[in-house]
Amino acid sequence: MLVALYGPTSSGKTALSVELARRIERDLGRPVVIVSADSRQVYRYMDIGTSKTTRAEMGGIRHEMIDIVEPVRKLELEEYARLARPHLRTDGVALIVGGTGVYVKALLDGWTLDGVGQARDALRRDFPRSMAADAYAMLRRLDKTARVHPNNYEAVINALAARMAGPPGAAPAAHMVLGLDPGAAVIDRRVAATYDEQVRRGLFDEIQALAARYDLTRSSNQVLHTHGYREWFEVARERGKPLATLSASDRAEVRERVVEHIRGYTRRQRSWFAKLPGVRVVSGADQAFSHLSRRS
Repeated sequence: MLVALYGPTSSGKTALSVELARRIERDLGRPVVIVSADSRQVYRYMDIGTSKTTRAEMGGIRHEMIDIVEPVRKLELEEYARLARPHLRTDGVALIVGGTGVYVKALLDGWTLDGVGQARDALRRDFPRSMAADAYAMLRRLDKTARVHPNNYEAVINALAARMAGPPGAAPAAHMVLGLDPGAAVIDRRVAATYDEQVRRGLFDEIQALAARYDLTRSSNQVLHTHGYREWFEVARERGKPLATLSASDRAEVRERVVEHIRGYTRRQRSWFAKLPGVRVVSGADQAFSHLSRRS
């Protein structure tokens, strides 16, 4: 059985998914594998800043699609899907958990992605970021039902590439979609609290270790494209300072930018609920398990 638990950053997906998995294994006697659908947790060494699920948080439940590649390059959608799909073939329950909507839909809808990489490369050449509005206009001409934010360049290019590569294939199995959304106000508070906790846990040390490990002058490195990390480098560059010498006021500016950027991202994530037909909004593991047990 295939179950997706979708929710924005800081909505509480990790804790709910593990609790739900334990209930399934205990009460239904079916093994569970949690398949991460988080586009940042696939990268190694980016642990604290991505709130990567720890071994302790996993609670003995098998997790897949975490720490897949180093961040020296972007893990494209078709590669993610190719690596994730084998984990969906299980006699138990595959629980897709994450907030990257295109990852979730690619797995649930069985998107045919073999040609997406070539299509994406061509689209990026034809529609660089300076022509994002033209790319969005083309998408709307091809698919008037597309629900992609016009300012989300990568999402627009991905949607166009998938459209050009061919229609979705058959869904891999009967599935259920659960949605966790405590509301914008709650998420906004949690985003700020999560960042502060990451700093307390050693986020700055992790960022310095990444800077020492990689050549971060290469724009393809995903550290520089991940909120919670990139803002540190942006502020250091603007102030003309090494990371280690950022002042308290500099760090306050980093925090303000991180929180603002992630809050904006969570709003885009919440808009994905409209794209997941039949989604059942849940508030906790009991409600999620009740939905699932009726289908099992």
